[in-house]
Amino acid sequence: MTEYIVKIAFWLRAFDSVTLEAATDAEAIEKAKAAARTAMESIAHPEHIDTDERREGVIAYIDRLIPDGREEVIEDVEFDDDRIRDAPAA
Repeated sequence: MTEYIVKIAFWLRAFDSVTLEAATDAEAIEKAKAAARTAMESIAHPEHIDTDERREGVIAYIDRLIPDGREEVIEDVEFDDDRIRDAPAA
């Protein structure tokens, strides 16, 4: 039998929160957008990662193990239909 390494990639929902002050609801929305952009760019760990809801899985690659290393068989293989990036807005 030949051995293969299969690398699977998927998205997890992560949650963070910030506290802000604003004079109006409209100002709060704009400040929240700015805070969200900052939080998304952060490398700090989020408050919570939902590991129960793995989404949009893809097989990143399948490599065949050979005596002197590995050989690529295929990469970027969709295997489910849970597409979050192409989903219509709610």
